[in-house]
Amino acid sequence: MTSFLTIPQTAERLGCGRTHVYDLIARGDLAVIDISRPGAKRSKTRVPETSLDEYARRRIRRADAA
Repeated sequence: MTSFLTIPQTAERLGCGRTHVYDLIARGDLAVIDISRPGAKRSKTRVPETSLDEYARRRIRRADAA
């Protein structure tokens, strides 16, 4: 089963700030899920670990390609 990360947890794993994570989400670089109840006043955005893994794979550069 996929684990889901909060925005602060995602930022910590990436070594960046929460604002950068929200920018990645807005650009479509990270897929997210809203786990809040229908009609809830606030969303509960979570990042699937698989989404974070896929993002990292796309961003990894080989030493010979740099």
